[in-house]
Amino acid sequence: MVTKLSPREKAALATQMMNKAVAPSPAPTSTTEAPFRQINSVQIGLAMAGQGGRVAELEKQLHETEKSADAVRADLVAVNAEWQGVLPSKRLDPKSIRPSKWANRHDKSFEGPEFSALKSEMESAGGNVQAIKVRPIPGTEPQEYEIVFGHRRHRACLDLGLEVLATIESIDDKELFKEMDRENRQRADLRPYEQGLMYARALDEGLFSSQRKLAEDLGLQSSNVSTAINIARLPKPVVDAFGSPLDIQYRWSAPLNDAFRTDPDRVLSRASEIIASRLAGTVLSAGHVYDCLIGSSETVPKTVSHVVKHGGKAAFRVSVSSDKIAIDLPILNKMTLLKVEKAILEALKEEGALP
Repeated sequence: MVTKLSPREKAALATQMMNKAVAPSPAPTSTTEAPFRQINSVQIGLAMAGQGGRVAELEKQLHETEKSADAVRADLVAVNAEWQGVLPSKRLDPKSIRPSKWANRHDKSFEGPEFSALKSEMESAGGNVQAIKVRPIPGTEPQEYEIVFGHRRHRACLDLGLEVLATIESIDDKELFKEMDRENRQRADLRPYEQGLMYARALDEGLFSSQRKLAEDLGLQSSNVSTAINIARLPKPVVDAFGSPLDIQYRWSAPLNDAFRTDPDRVLSRASEIIASRLAGTVLSAGHVYDCLIGSSETVPKTVSHVVKHGGKAAFRVSVSSDKIAIDLPILNKMTLLKVEKAILEALKEEGALP
């Protein structure tokens, strides 16, 4: 038999059940759990008190809150995925940054039109747009850093007196070397001599146990590593014979080394003649130097240089070699330059060099 309750008894029972529903419970495990529990507790109480409309409204609010929370969680997941592994960048005083001990940039990499163009571009932009990478040097106060990659951008900022944009990460020597090599090979301006110098230094310092292991860790063919190292380890007079070691090409490595192994005295003698010729004012192309060193060209141009004086003072210098005459003149205005050109043309006509 079902016992009927009076309105007073129903209200008392509703109050009792609502108090039980909102009794203290264990701490919520998420930021959204607490308000959900409170809403559920109120739902029970209101339902027992006959407030069905209010329950429906609260259920709708609960559903909307859950949808909003799901959307926020999805946005957070997307942001985390997008920025996963990305290092923050900051601007540093370039004077607080040292070149890496594995640096492979020859001094001539910081000269010439290409580097000047880079500096002009960075000056216009107010600094480097593409960040360099550095690692903190332990025990330095104030904090100093070592370059992982970006030596030319760092030098440009240093020359221009601009802060350098850099990402900072603590990594060991081997990881630094790998990142530097990977970054350098993605850029077109690194030369065979510089690359070989870097690989040779890593082997000499014991960073890699062997040339094969170095190539394997860097994902390179061992023959390419060997070629670059052979260029870097050419005898110093042979390297100095070139106007710049950066002019030595990969395909010249084997012939130059073969020529030196076959007849080192002849190669070194040729290198000395080329260096002396350059000091006397002769300018030789890298290809001509290469031909002379390996013996495909037997002629090393001989240069005779003398200074032409006027009124007891040097006016200009004339350098005469077997294949050309070079005249070093001071800067002239346009009218004077035209007179000089006319005089040279007349002299060439008299010699029969011109019709």
